[in-house]
Amino acid sequence: MHRTISPIKQHSFTPGAMSIIQMGEELIGHPSTAINELVKNGYDADADYCKVYLYHSENVNNSFAFVFDDGSGMNDKTLFGDWLKPSVSSKRTEYRKSKKYERTYLGSKGIGRLAAMALGKVITVVTKQKTETSYNWITIDRELFREDNLLSEIKFPGASVENVINLFTKDEYSKARSVAINDTLAETLVTAKCEAFTSGTLIIIEKLDDSVLKILKDDHQQIETPEDGETIYATTTFFKSLSTLITPLELNDNILRELKSRKILSKDLSFKKSKNPFSIKYGTNLLPGQDELEWLDVYSVPIHSIYDYRAFGKVTFNGEVFGKLSYNRIKGDVFEEKFEIAELKIEKELEQGRLFNPVDTKNNKKTFEPGEFYFDIRVYDMGESDNVEKLAHEAKYKSITSFRKDFKEFQGLRVSKNGFGVKPYGEEVEDWIGLSKARVQNPGQNVNTNQILGYIYFISPENDELEEKTNREGFLENKAFIQVKEVLGSIFSVLGKRRYNYRLTHGLGRPVTSKHKRPDFEEYLDSLKALNASQKVISSTEKFMKDVSTSMDNMEESLTFSERLAALGSGIELLYHELAQPLSGLRTAKSSFELKKKKVDPSVLDNFVADINTLHHSTEIIYELRQSLQPAIGRTRKKKFKVLNTFLKVCNLYKSDTEEHNIKIIADDRLENYEITDIEYAFWISFLNIINNAVYWIKQSGNPGEIRIHLEKEAIVVSNSGPLINNKYIDFIFDYGVTTRQEKNATGLGLSFTRSILTKNNWDISAENRSYGPAFILIRTKDE
Repeated sequence: MHRTISPIKQHSFTPGAMSIIQMGEELIGHPSTAINELVKNGYDADADYCKVYLYHSENVNNSFAFVFDDGSGMNDKTLFGDWLKPSVSSKRTEYRKSKKYERTYLGSKGIGRLAAMALGKVITVVTKQKTETSYNWITIDRELFREDNLLSEIKFPGASVENVINLFTKDEYSKARSVAINDTLAETLVTAKCEAFTSGTLIIIEKLDDSVLKILKDDHQQIETPEDGETIYATTTFFKSLSTLITPLELNDNILRELKSRKILSKDLSFKKSKNPFSIKYGTNLLPGQDELEWLDVYSVPIHSIYDYRAFGKVTFNGEVFGKLSYNRIKGDVFEEKFEIAELKIEKELEQGRLFNPVDTKNNKKTFEPGEFYFDIRVYDMGESDNVEKLAHEAKYKSITSFRKDFKEFQGLRVSKNGFGVKPYGEEVEDWIGLSKARVQNPGQNVNTNQILGYIYFISPENDELEEKTNREGFLENKAFIQVKEVLGSIFSVLGKRRYNYRLTHGLGRPVTSKHKRPDFEEYLDSLKALNASQKVISSTEKFMKDVSTSMDNMEESLTFSERLAALGSGIELLYHELAQPLSGLRTAKSSFELKKKKVDPSVLDNFVADINTLHHSTEIIYELRQSLQPAIGRTRKKKFKVLNTFLKVCNLYKSDTEEHNIKIIADDRLENYEITDIEYAFWISFLNIINNAVYWIKQSGNPGEIRIHLEKEAIVVSNSGPLINNKYIDFIFDYGVTTRQEKNATGLGLSFTRSILTKNNWDISAENRSYGPAFILIRTKDE
């Protein structure tokens, strides 16, 4: 008996509505990643600029965000056709270039358009091409896709409109979109000049998610006080994310030009940035005290303009490395040398199991899958403070603190694909190559992520074997990506060894036998004479040697003074503790004498009482002196104390001078109850040096004077009626060794030490001349 076989049919998937949520909202991590995806779509559309605006409201229904680009836009056929087909992309072609600027497309998966769903409930797309007279729009309610329906059953409104603002202010559109009228959104679009455009795309997200609003608010509440000329948003996650997104666009162009000029590249791959502009503007209503919308230009990271060592070049299609190593560590010793790792070197490391063989010799087939790519790695000697000061100055930072802060924000090795940054490399995942492990094993000959700023540059289609994850959070860990990491490991190994040899040769970071050993000047002079140097050269040399010796004498004297200060600190602590017992005995003796004075012969009673009073007075002076030294004890412990009390304790140390020279101590009444929790010793030292200078200069003037302390907003101000500080030196009086005193033992260390100890405790000090005399201002800085 034969069975009847049923006909074989063809079947297909019918996606469920939830697939849209899974491809959009659930595949995006941080909200800044979603914003970046929308910005990258604008870049692909040949936009000259993008505007990103975030509006926070405690009422979720009033919150919104929008991203606008002035790119090519979409006609009705595209918006209501291909745009509504997830994972279908017109960018997925052999020639992956935009029409106007021939930009290599950043995306091709066809799901970046859904990134907005990770931000809020309602997404509206408004778009227009240059040839059209009206705007095409569509509104999608994300929550509709959470229903247990097929994707084809979900419907949402869309049409064309003559006026963009009508979508958010007219009842008919409000009803069709199922969204209440939002006047704030409409007003903001008008103010932002996004309500009427010739061509481009405007994506509006309404009713932002609670989680997004919390991240947004927390991010902007932690804004740090900016340096002059620095945007207040620079430290926020959203601004920094956009900044790191756009930074490699310029760097990518520069490195390709450099490689071509050095004949490392034979073809021109430049992005021609000057003819291909792209910029981002950022705004939010979360700036404190902001009354109107303010656009901020998103700028690239400025640190990349300077470096100590720089390795840049290319990794070829078979894994060889060709490039340059540039040295810029020491002024006057700037040069470049070849930086190459031959295939043989890589094959040698293959024996240790570290790399894939770049070429299958048996079949003569390439197995190094990443393709040719480029690198630019800059290394910084961050361990030497004088070098960090040099780097901050060269990068035109206002302060070393600001430079260190920015460096820490952007340190590490980052990745660029077609001109834009790829998360999470160098950001959420800082050490993705394993540099820390290598440095632990051999610190001297390896660098760590906190010493580098670098980029690896990939370009399509050459490097498309490196496949981005669907959530845009890095590359898949496939064979190509593993090979990239292994080759980078080899690059860092060679770079670390060459840097180590250079530092060894120049004595950088190496301890010397004696920091006080002077060069043998006489031997040098004898060498000049042996070489028959002219008398003019010898005389000039002798004068120079004398000047150097004088400077070194001065430095040794300063060092001796510093050693005296250190010894004095130990001595004060010893004195403070040792005075306790005799003072206790003296005070007890005084009480005992008071009880016994009635038994003293009346003829000597007056003298006895006078001696008791003298003893009491002297004991109290010593006791007050001991109390004045108390803040110098327990120097590292924070506690609550009154600033005025500490100030008066220091003034008490100068009591004899202030009484003799008629110097009044005047305090602000508000300081009576003014308390802070900090290390009192830092203020004791500061007041000690400030009052010491004030007493000195008032005494020099020969006139009675005043030393004052008062509050000024959030600052503590100590001023005096002495001579004004010379304007030539007022900006330098806190620098090491700067003094205007004439005495031989004047060192210029006091105010330098004052600034140093205050800075360590998150306080700053400055000086200025006022109408009533010099003033020193102490103000708390924000904790790092």
